[in-house]
Formats: sequence, C-alpha cells, structure tokens
Amino acid sequence: IVSNSIIPGFQKCSIAAFSDVGKDVTYQMSIDPRTGLEDRGSTLRSQIDTNLGYKAVKDIAYNAKANPNRLSIDFVDYRTRNAERIELFCNARESEMVESTGVFVCSEHIRQVTFGTGTEVGVPRQVVGNYAHFWTWRRDPDSPDGGDLKGNLLTAAYLDPQDAMFFDEPSKPVAVYSHILKAQRA
Repeated sequence: IVSNSIIPGFQKCSIAAFSDVGKDVTYQMSIDPRTGLEDRGSTLRSQIDTNLGYKAVKDIAYNAKANPNRLSIDFVDYRTRNAERIELFCNARESEMVESTGVFVCSEHIRQVTFGTGTEVGVPRQVVGNYAHFWTWRRDPDSPDGGDLKGNLLTAAYLDPQDAMFFDEPSKPVAVYSHILKAQRA
C-alpha cells in the first residue's frame, strides 16, 4: 500500500486542509460572528498556505447557502507542484455535543478531485481521493480564561473505486492520520 502514491496523505495537497500531512503548523480558523459557524473558505486558505509554507491559494469559491457541499480552490499559477485546482465534495456531515463529558464531536466525508500538471506536456493530471475527518473538541482545563479548546482530528483515507487496489479493501480506511489541535481566540 505504501507504493500507492494516490492514497490521500501520501503526497502534498492530497488532503486539502492538511496539505503537508504531519507538519506542525499554526493556522487561523475563522468563525463568522453572526452565525457562529466556521468560515470554511478563509480557514482552508490559511490551512493550505500555512502547511505549504507560502501563499499558494489564489481564490476559493464557496457559497454555503447555494451549495454547502462543494468548494473550489484555485492555486497561484505554477507555484504548487501537485495542484493547480482542487474541487472538494463534502457529504455525510454529523455533529453532536456530548453534554455529560463536555465533548463536541463532528465528522464529514470528502471526495477531493485534484487537477495539476501531468508528467506529459499538454496532458493534465487528475487525482481523486476519498477521506473522512473526525474531530473531537473539549474545553482546555488549563486555559486561563476557560475559552481555549483542545482537540484531535483523525483523518481516514479510503481507496477510490477507480483504484486497482479498491477490491482488496473497498470499505475500510487504508491509512489514518492523527493531528492534535489547540484552539485559542485571536
């Protein structure tokens, strides 16, 4: 399985939010003060740019009211090797606040289509990846004002039905990545 480079997480930009899996980064997560919901476009731009270490994102097209399940990311021309554009299709979102433990859990499944320059001149590259994010958040008991959060993000990578290895494992994750998260008000 380690030789299958199209598994999400094995190449940069194959998991949009964590474009360099395993890298320790600090990024800005934006919350809309009117709705209390995450500003996905702004947060994703910060995540990608921070993970790659340079301004990689040119534009993000996302309209939560018109289609909350689709997001398009355009990269600065000729700057990022593995991606010129990424299309994200988000499904199966779930969330729950476990009152007895004070833990908030949420998840979503993502199908990512990454477009980039191919190895042959004039032949574009298109890679499809499937993964799911599973978050847990709780208040940090060591926070001075009680407003900080501690969390964990598990990302499960799945084989795509078009992958030759798909029938070896069609339903279980083939790789799982874990990130420790800490959220502080800016």
